[in-house]
Amino acid sequence: MLFDALFALVVTAFAQIDLALGLDNSTPYGPRPVVVAVTLVATAVLALRRIAPLGTAVTVAVAVGGPMLAAPLTVTIWGDFLPILIAVYSVARHADRVRALAGGGAIVAGLVVVFVRNPESGTAGNVPFVAVPLAACLVAGRVLRARARSHSDDRARALRLEAERDTAIAAAVADERARIARELHDIVAHCVSVMVVQAGAAEDLLDRDPPRARAPLRSVQETGQEAVAELGRMLGLLRGERARLALAPQPGTADLAALVEHMAGIGLPVELVVEGEPRALPPGVELTVYRIVQEALTNALKHAAPTTARVLLRYDEQGVQVRVHDAGRAGGTGSAPETRVGHGLIGMRERVGLYGGSLETASEPGAGFTVRARLPLPAVPR
Repeated sequence: MLFDALFALVVTAFAQIDLALGLDNSTPYGPRPVVVAVTLVATAVLALRRIAPLGTAVTVAVAVGGPMLAAPLTVTIWGDFLPILIAVYSVARHADRVRALAGGGAIVAGLVVVFVRNPESGTAGNVPFVAVPLAACLVAGRVLRARARSHSDDRARALRLEAERDTAIAAAVADERARIARELHDIVAHCVSVMVVQAGAAEDLLDRDPPRARAPLRSVQETGQEAVAELGRMLGLLRGERARLALAPQPGTADLAALVEHMAGIGLPVELVVEGEPRALPPGVELTVYRIVQEALTNALKHAAPTTARVLLRYDEQGVQVRVHDAGRAGGTGSAPETRVGHGLIGMRERVGLYGGSLETASEPGAGFTVRARLPLPAVPR
């Protein structure tokens, strides 16, 4: 608005000087005060050419052509024709198509009145002199408007893509945090549960048979060291220290035998049964199977010990199934279903759902607790 006001002020001043000194040698017509007033209105209204382009074009057309209906007036290049060209360009540049056509029509109507009423202007030689610049301003305004809208669309598209990228990054960060939280829960829950059970066993043996208490205490020490090492690897990954860490591969189905042996060593006898032809599984599925078995056995150790458990791993053409069943507490009381519901089972369900699988849990008094998961896999080619 400030720039347009200054621009209109300059045009107005130059038009009045031109009118006073007759710089363009225009033939004088009509009363001079009326010509000065008409020129002043046509040039001063250009200050509104951006915020009201249609109103500016109509005002210029009325100011230039309206008084001509009463009597012929002087027509100057700087006080009449230049405001007409600026008004046409402005309405074409800053208004939509309908308003641009309306503004252009008003300007043309005003020029027709000028050509009819002013003897000096109404000649055949002046038609191209007026029409060519007028058409050029109209086309230039529409082209620049289309280019500006294209740039605006590009900027809007870039902003939308940037927002989508930020959303995708935020979702990826949330997924990664959830994955890390599941890993940390499984590591800490397993190790701490084992340590609590072994510490309780050592406390029972301290008074009755102190030498035998060494084995549970040694298991507590080894499990604590294992937990510290696992957490160190995980935190090292979070700090970007992968290159300096001797990272072991993530556990999978090949490590189930070692897990079963470890659980048996701390007081949970486990039978491992594998059915079907073993096949290579994606690393994420391998880890999911291992964590499900680990979490289910850890829950059995916490909620149902002393007991026994059975792990069934079945391969078929559609996928892999894993079933972990514990026999419940000795004496047949079992554990209530709600005592098993927690972050562990929620984490299992999230892991299985990540690969499009299903998870079922069941608890019956006197019959123990069962965790059953199925993970689909691509069909094996025959």
